[in-house]
Amino acid sequence: MSKSLEELLASIYADDKVSMREFLTLQDDADRRWDKVIDELGPNTTLLAFQKAMDVAMHMLHLSVEHIKKQELTDLGEAIVKDAVTAQVEYVKAGCALSLRALKVGPNTL
Repeated sequence: MSKSLEELLASIYADDKVSMREFLTLQDDADRRWDKVIDELGPNTTLLAFQKAMDVAMHMLHLSVEHIKKQELTDLGEAIVKDAVTAQVEYVKAGCALSLRALKVGPNTL
């Protein structure tokens, strides 16, 4: 992880509360960083689709939470939802770590 990303995340999570402004800042930063990948490797359809898929995943998370907010949750129900959402995010995080281990460094042959 780059120092600049590390610092951005530290500032966002410093108070354990993510504001909409901080979320949008991180979204913009993530998009800029992915744009650099596209610039480096070319506009491959898989690379372009990945970025769109992340946007769709965030939108679906938002819609899911909006749906859940309309329900009358018990304390246990709330805990179950939070645990399940966290598990989904950790699944993506673990997949990221696993995938990045496979990167090869060398000349771009694409």
